[in-house]
Amino acid sequence: MAGLATAPESLFWYWIAERHAIYLKKQRGEPKPWTTDPILRDYKFTNVFRELDTGTVWLRKHFLEPHRDDDLGLVAFNICWYRAFNWRGTGALLGWQTDWNAPMVQAKLTAVLDRGEQVFTGAHIIRGEFNRPKIDSIVGVCSDLYHRCVAAGALVTCCRKERSLQLVFEMLLQVPYIGPFQAYEMVTDMRHTRLLEDATDIMTWANVGPGAKRGLERLSLPSLVESMQGLLSRSHVNLPTWVPELEMRDIEHSLCEFDKYCRAKFGEGRPRARYPGAA
Repeated sequence: MAGLATAPESLFWYWIAERHAIYLKKQRGEPKPWTTDPILRDYKFTNVFRELDTGTVWLRKHFLEPHRDDDLGLVAFNICWYRAFNWRGTGALLGWQTDWNAPMVQAKLTAVLDRGEQVFTGAHIIRGEFNRPKIDSIVGVCSDLYHRCVAAGALVTCCRKERSLQLVFEMLLQVPYIGPFQAYEMVTDMRHTRLLEDATDIMTWANVGPGAKRGLERLSLPSLVESMQGLLSRSHVNLPTWVPELEMRDIEHSLCEFDKYCRAKFGEGRPRARYPGAA
């Protein structure tokens, strides 16, 4: 990561406040432009709070809220299989699962793909077993997850016994073809359910992904959880009161998007996706 331009910490807090202000103006129905910042106006950045993103809103509305009091194994599994595809269209097609019929799911999704329709997210790469059709591979991964969440229940036991985002994240990494990004998405969703809403490390742990590491480097901070803890501790005095309280996940997530912002600001490249934010 040599050669990244550095930035003052004030720019990080500016990014958080300005990006959330854009979200609030859009929600209120105010006309464009929602910002005078040309980078935030013209390029796509995810929300400061992951819970506000479209795919997460869909999951909460259609799965987590209606099934809040369902069996915890089913709650965990439906989070996991949804994030294995990470596409709300697939979530709507398959719906809330109480049993995982792998051949039937494979047939449904293969038919969708054959029609040229989307099955997986376009936001990031989902990897499956080499030399095997991706749908077959990911459906197989979900079968493994069903066993761990429902049939054997080991994942639920870990959630309720350990009450730790980090330990559940590490357990998910033991599932073949589930990498850090997907495991982190899954455990973050669980944090907002009975599985992990009382986890003891919500404000002390986050997975320091590649984007967050670059964001920390730009702030001349070590790529460590402790650096993010320090930022979180300073958030209250550096953000306006209308920005909701941050958690460690929000710090990590924002560091990743902040790195993308700095890339454009300092002439190192541009974010991949444009956004029609001009009036």
